[in-house]
Amino acid sequence: MRRVARSGRYLLAGWLVLAAGAGCAAGAPAPQRTAGTPPSAPAAASPTASGSPQAQARQAYLGMWQAFVAASRTADFQSPALAHYAAGDALSLLTHGLYQNYQDGIVTRGQPAFDPQVAVTSSSGSAAQASVTDCADSSTWVNYYKSGKPAPGEARGRQRIYARLQPYFGVWKVTYLVVEKVGTC
Repeated sequence: MRRVARSGRYLLAGWLVLAAGAGCAAGAPAPQRTAGTPPSAPAAASPTASGSPQAQARQAYLGMWQAFVAASRTADFQSPALAHYAAGDALSLLTHGLYQNYQDGIVTRGQPAFDPQVAVTSSSGSAAQASVTDCADSSTWVNYYKSGKPAPGEARGRQRIYARLQPYFGVWKVTYLVVEKVGTC
């Protein structure tokens, strides 16, 4: 299993800064990046939004990736949208990957595809948590140097992602993130 923790050395075909084999953190794989496209504003996701906790957690998970993909287009490691959807180790992983891409002059183009399965749990006396299992496809998410030249990176394709979310002051956030290598789903 890969962790998203190292710098965003390679955004899997432009979407997951999954630092290939390097110092992983928080048990989450680093997302990969691609260059070139202007960022788009992420949709709001919070437990106060309409819908079940499962729907709200799913919306937050997808919002995190939307914010990450938008930030990856310019390697914006300071994007405030990321903190709206992620916290703790997951946020550190994402921002570290983007920072590495920023240092390397790498941006992403394209859009990964997600298919998350969400389960919400809560034991008596403890707060609700959500677990996500996803089989994401990074085949159309590609890394480029800011000059427009394609950047080397990891293989692109389908990969398993595991995430955990918790509500923080009424807003669901991803707190744990693991992105496995291509071909795991």
